[in-house]
Amino acid sequence: MEWHPGSWRTRPAAQMPLYANADALLAAERALSQAAPIAPIGESEALKQRLAEAAAGKAFVLQGGDCAETFDPRTSEQIDTLAALFAAMAEPLGQSLGTPVVQIARVAGQFAKPRGITTEQRSGESLPVYRGDLINGLEFTPTARRADPARMVQGHAHALATKALLDQLSQPLFTSHEALLLPYEEPLVRRDAADGRHWSVSGHFLWVGDRTRQVDGAHVEFLRGIANPIGIKCGPTLEAEELLRLCDLLDPRQEPGRLTLVVRLGADRIEGQLPDWLRALRTAGRQPLLICDSMHGNTERGGPRKLRRTNVMLQETRAFFTIAEAEGFWPGGLHLEMTPEPVTECLGGRGPVSPDDLTDWRSACDPRLNGGQAIDFARDVAALAARAVAA
Repeated sequence: MEWHPGSWRTRPAAQMPLYANADALLAAERALSQAAPIAPIGESEALKQRLAEAAAGKAFVLQGGDCAETFDPRTSEQIDTLAALFAAMAEPLGQSLGTPVVQIARVAGQFAKPRGITTEQRSGESLPVYRGDLINGLEFTPTARRADPARMVQGHAHALATKALLDQLSQPLFTSHEALLLPYEEPLVRRDAADGRHWSVSGHFLWVGDRTRQVDGAHVEFLRGIANPIGIKCGPTLEAEELLRLCDLLDPRQEPGRLTLVVRLGADRIEGQLPDWLRALRTAGRQPLLICDSMHGNTERGGPRKLRRTNVMLQETRAFFTIAEAEGFWPGGLHLEMTPEPVTECLGGRGPVSPDDLTDWRSACDPRLNGGQAIDFARDVAALAARAVAA
């Protein structure tokens, strides 16, 4: 089937909200189709070149930020603090590897979240689950939890304001988010008059999630046609054969910098699964950029909130470096959920030692590393990287 920005509508679409007002949805989509770009095409092209260098072992990627952005207004001080955190983490990584560090933030678009459940119960009342500010509100009321398409226009305005603050930084900080809400993504596709390629201007780097990477699904169909660098979240249910099919669909020409595989297997699964993936990729003649997301595969459940431990995350990251090096692949990056705020949402490092101490929780969804924890984690990974380079 020939691709166009709306061809995803012919495919089954997972993780999509139901909008009660079709006219309101259409009005929001029309408004977005005329909206200003958040990520100009030239910047996304520049990022693709940087990612091609990382895939070739000449750079390292640091991707991180909020699990879920909210519509709370960003200030220049907040953006400066986030950039300072990236810089503090990038310094030891770059020194150990002897390469530049490409910095990509989960910012200016990470407003929608996939969920494993559709409803939430509190005190006997059942309401739709919170799916991110782009879709509904966090407050547990019927009004807030109703999917509202006007939030897409609000989200674009918020992202545009955030990008304006990013443009004032002295360092390049690219934007990224999961391309989850396709009625938001489709209207923000623009065609480059110079060569006819279609680009998303909603963000520099978009990824397909572990819950939406179906080879015949709407999200893969949408992403296969845009020219941006894109990522695939690769979780434990992904088989090597399916991974190769996704690579063929999303990067048929093996374009340098086009495809990033974000490994999120978990410390207890990575040694049993990652080698098979890498051998299959090598046999197929593929060598995409690999980065390690050691947070999502190590999320514990069983309490009022999710839990992540930095020592377990480091265990998976250590295995990632070891396996990549053994299989002839460059361990090209690190993906974290983090904030410069002094939150207590994860255990270990400069953070709580017990679940009872997780008292300062500000995340709208999953737990994040605080600034101190994130810097310590980057230093630990830098030590792993130094050994990998020496080997």
